[in-house]
Amino acid sequence: MHRSIAIFYSVLGIASCGGTSSDLSSLGPSGSSHSSSSTGASSSGSTAADTGSSTSNASTGVSSSGSSGVGSSASGSAATTNPDCADTSTTMGTVSTRYGGNMLMAGGNKSYYLQANWWHQYASEAEDFDGLSFAVTNPQDASVPSSDGDPMGFPSIFIGSYGGNTAAGSNLPKQVSAIASVPTNYQTNNSSIGIADHNATYDVWFTQSGSPLGANAASPGMGGAYLMVWMFKPSDRQPRGSDAGHLAQTVQGVSGTWNVWIDKSTNPPCVSYVSTTPIDGLAFDLNNFIKDAVTNQYGVTSSMYLSLVFGGFEIWGGADGLKLQQFCASVN
Repeated sequence: MHRSIAIFYSVLGIASCGGTSSDLSSLGPSGSSHSSSSTGASSSGSTAADTGSSTSNASTGVSSSGSSGVGSSASGSAATTNPDCADTSTTMGTVSTRYGGNMLMAGGNKSYYLQANWWHQYASEAEDFDGLSFAVTNPQDASVPSSDGDPMGFPSIFIGSYGGNTAAGSNLPKQVSAIASVPTNYQTNNSSIGIADHNATYDVWFTQSGSPLGANAASPGMGGAYLMVWMFKPSDRQPRGSDAGHLAQTVQGVSGTWNVWIDKSTNPPCVSYVSTTPIDGLAFDLNNFIKDAVTNQYGVTSSMYLSLVFGGFEIWGGADGLKLQQFCASVN
């Protein structure tokens, strides 16, 4: 993961709470991303300095109250859906630049934003998107060495305001104490790709202020926090901090058990929930994880503001054909 300081990169260095090399001793002096003790900072979005092509426009999008979490296993079972988050889009196209992006219209007054965000290393990767889904192409099978804890990037879809791009109708920022539910769907094809050198994750940002993040904001800022939900732990990578004493935890309303990695050595702190059994996705209420983090004092507090919800992949190598098949998130 990252070191305990934020490293800021060109275009818009991102400070986040991702993953790194499992062999922490192998991290270089500037290792950064979201992972264990010897990590720096960086993962989520980057400004859309360049923009990929797109066609067409939105379809309908609706959502309401949350539902209990159901996971789809990495053995190839059919994707589960959350009836309380039914946003869809007909926007299609390709993002083929390092920091490209595209607004995804989801009907009514709601939209999502797709960002390429190859902030650490770029080798002609692209994202083919179709509605609220995208597939990664890595034609050169590029990767970072095992000694490099930083992922090449974090291609993802988000709601909220980040890097000068605002997804409309997100109802963000919203104070944690006022959240009723955050129904969401996240489905991938991980079981057909493997889980060695990428993760499949939510990256959720909390801020101290109720104002949207500015265009140049590279982290939630002092007084904020990161919360991640990993569908699995990659064989060669791990989250930031430690899961000692927090193994196989249950989260009320969410299926499965979770190893909880906590790093309070930085401000913002980071908590990562990692499924103990690899799953392709979840249909659940994200607020269940938020409430669990608040109750257990993992670094998120009820006075903070939920500001951003990203769904995507931190990729250290390979992952050609990796697909976020469905993403939806609504804040009530």
